Amino acid sequence: MKMSRRIEYMKYIAIIALAVSLAACGSPAANNSARNTSAANAAPSPSVVPEFQAKAETVTIDTRDGVKLVGSFYKPQKPNSPALLLLHEWTANRHVYDEFAERMNKAGYAVLSIDGRGFGESNKKADGSEVKVDLNKGIDPKLLLSDANSAVEFLDKQENVDANKIGIVGASYGSSVAIMYAADHPKIAAVVLLSPGVNYFNNLPTVPAIKKYGDRPVLLVAAEDDKDSAADVRKLKEASAGENAEVVVYGDGGHGTAIFAHKDADNNAAHPLADLMQKFLDKALKATEASK
Repeated sequence: MKMSRRIEYMKYIAIIALAVSLAACGSPAANNSARNTSAANAAPSPSVVPEFQAKAETVTIDTRDGVKLVGSFYKPQKPNSPALLLLHEWTANRHVYDEFAERMNKAGYAVLSIDGRGFGESNKKADGSEVKVDLNKGIDPKLLLSDANSAVEFLDKQENVDANKIGIVGASYGSSVAIMYAADHPKIAAVVLLSPGVNYFNNLPTVPAIKKYGDRPVLLVAAEDDKDSAADVRKLKEASAGENAEVVVYGDGGHGTAIFAHKDADNNAAHPLADLMQKFLDKALKATEASK
């Protein structure tokens, strides 16, 4: 598949995924409000420490070049909680992760999902000027990696977050940012790559990155009906320097976060990808807790 066709396919899948997410979940703000009404009126027992914050807080993170990254932050309530940074696919926004983010927050994680620069609400600079993105050429990798660093620094500073238990989930081009950033930052403990490519936009090379990443845990996921990504996860697995690289390729499911909607006919699991990711992340980021 040529790059232009692949980009168009990524755009199409992102639009479909967002439509499905909105139809299934309704308005995130309205749903969260309804869920939290009774909780807000009931004082928790002082002997019980809740593990999650059901409602996300909208946050703004300043980048080094003045872009205002907007994100949804789900606070943890227990000390030394693991944390996740979620990076969406091309032309999408942070809300493709809403259901997964809330699930992982409920499981005891701090979760930050951000709108990538130029997408969603991350479309303004501090001076009010618009952030423009060439949809066919991509974004300067240095800016993307700097943005990821700003997001990780935000997580580092949050109460109850263990800075040594941070994982990154990326979809499509977001997966390239995830592995490239993690390769240069050893404190990132695990990454999940959904529909990764070996070199999106010819400026996001992931083979050197996964080699440099070493033997830290990495989960590579794709679907066979997304042929390029299915081929690329196998290439990345082969290039991986460690034994902790896991590969799962579904028979179908599309591209990026669209795979969340895939249903496994073999065991009738409604959300096999979310189950798979949580199991992987729990093992990678909570193993020390379980051994205590």
